[in-house]
Amino acid sequence: FPTATGADGELEGVYRVFSNSRVSMEAVLEPHHAATRQRCADSDVLVLHDTTGFAFRGSNTREGLGRLQRSGRAQSRQGFFGHFALAASADGHRQPLGLLGLRTFVRAEKPKPKEFKQPREATSEAARWAALALEVHSQVPNGIHVMDREADSYENYRIFLEHGVRFVIRGRTGWKRIGTGDGIRGTLPELAARTPVRLTRQIRLSRRTPNAIGVLKTSHPPREERTAQLTVRATSVLLPCPHNLFNRNPGLGPLPLNVVCVEEETPPNGVEPVSWLLLTNEPIRTRADVERIVDAYRARWTIEEFFKALKTGCAFEKRQLESLSALRNALGVFSVIAWRLLLLRSISRISPRASAATVASEQQISLLRTLPELGPRFGDVVVPKGATANDILFAIAELGGHVKNNGPPGWQMIGRGYDALLLLELGWRAREMRLRSDQS
Repeated sequence: FPTATGADGELEGVYRVFSNSRVSMEAVLEPHHAATRQRCADSDVLVLHDTTGFAFRGSNTREGLGRLQRSGRAQSRQGFFGHFALAASADGHRQPLGLLGLRTFVRAEKPKPKEFKQPREATSEAARWAALALEVHSQVPNGIHVMDREADSYENYRIFLEHGVRFVIRGRTGWKRIGTGDGIRGTLPELAARTPVRLTRQIRLSRRTPNAIGVLKTSHPPREERTAQLTVRATSVLLPCPHNLFNRNPGLGPLPLNVVCVEEETPPNGVEPVSWLLLTNEPIRTRADVERIVDAYRARWTIEEFFKALKTGCAFEKRQLESLSALRNALGVFSVIAWRLLLLRSISRISPRASAATVASEQQISLLRTLPELGPRFGDVVVPKGATANDILFAIAELGGHVKNNGPPGWQMIGRGYDALLLLELGWRAREMRLRSDQS
């Protein structure tokens, strides 16, 4: 903020805006949400849901923040959670179209005692998946909602089926979930295994580094980059109502779902095999139907990249704002910037020869092309005639300090470069305004 504003008075203005009680995260984001809905148009789109925690260091207590982990372990810090719905194209390119929804929540400072056992479907945190999906569905009914294992619950499926929400949700691993298919009762993987193989697919798995958060060490263990050969089966089942829900509401019956079982049958020695159990109400009649479901879940990783753009590219967790309300307002601003960074990198990877105009404005392109004339400091910022999206990505990253020999730029270099570009663009506009003023 001090770098962007350049003066104490303007800096104070920024902090006052973020801390103003009349400013809200929802109002900040509404224009972006509206533009995202326009980009979604009437064709099928993927709506990627996930939650991330924002941790804020320092000894000062910030108003309104709570703990990040359910257990009071050492990694717990003061912070809050954001639950996002990110739209992406369903054409196989996974181009990020923007945010369609964002909700935040805070956990109490002290976890509830172990003897306090509330049904999972009744907790406010668990309800966030369905609540945000219904909110988005009312505006974008053509969305296919993609969620990870935390959203896997009978109650979510019941709500989505009741309201006509399309979904692809990964089931929890290790759960011996019982269903019925063709009059046969068994676990969902067993029922799927009785059907013929619908397709095989070879995919590239990215490297996953160790995570310091305990709960993620089990659900997302570290792995090296490799190619996996996947076998895919699919079947229709009836999912019975869990006993705890049925006892409270005997009118709840089994739910009709489709199950897509993705397995890596011959993993390398000592390597955890890929195993996805996908539950959906999307059709599975044809091979193409099943492929679309698998590809929809594979696109879920896009929202993880969005979180990296937000935390590393925008350095959101390093902001020194002192209250939850101010941090929420800042989150609204930085979420849009993170989407722009993600869009920039995505297009440069999907269509590296796409026109530079797809990722930058005419003024930004002209500015980047002019910078080398200012001296050696900007000598590596090269934007040739007929520049592509990939040229713009590297020019912005080099503005942030990226070295060409280091391979593709990371989020930190892209974020620094984009921040510098916006600041330079602001100076460019100020100069144009001064010239027009002098001429008049």
